[in-house]
Amino acid sequence: MRAIRLLFLVALIIGLVAGSASAAPGQTTHFRFHGTFADAEWFISSDTSFTDGFVSVSRTRQGQEMFVELFTENFDSNGNFTGAIDTFADVTSGFSFTIDARKLDSASTSGSGLPATTCTYDANFDLIGCTDTSINVSASWTGQGPIARETSNDHFQFDRFKVSSHFNGTDRNATASGSIGGVTFAPADLEFADLGRANSGETDICIGNSC
Repeated sequence: MRAIRLLFLVALIIGLVAGSASAAPGQTTHFRFHGTFADAEWFISSDTSFTDGFVSVSRTRQGQEMFVELFTENFDSNGNFTGAIDTFADVTSGFSFTIDARKLDSASTSGSGLPATTCTYDANFDLIGCTDTSINVSASWTGQGPIARETSNDHFQFDRFKVSSHFNGTDRNATASGSIGGVTFAPADLEFADLGRANSGETDICIGNSC
């Protein structure tokens, strides 16, 4: 069930569907996700570089969102690290996303000229700077194997903090190929890929005046 939980966390981190409400004293924050998703990560290498590509795309009642990243580490002929380039984008428009939500047999996404940011790092992995750019992305998934299902309700309390969450989701492993920023990734380069749907929510409560 790792994949289902992983994608739920990704959805929260990149802000697919998030809302919050505050009260005094204390604070209450709500996270919700209800929709479908597909994600994939690839890794390729050469004598002088390592490149990691990642794409996560989803559709909810409120709309759709894509997070994509292309990260490359460069090395000299002696294997010494010489710097890195990281290009990433988080967008809610400008791309297409289709998925077989019932059987999780397939999915695809495509977008051109998506607004992105490129950051460069030196040989000490210190940030040199970041610039605005654009990126082209495409990916396709094919579901593999059985569909996993999970339902859970969790409650946790520690000191002044309370967390209540529920999760009802399905997930299916997949093969995937894609292209990110002109770098082509084949199924043989795949680290993992998933298709799924989820109905999840979490409420975090901090009690007291020090929240």
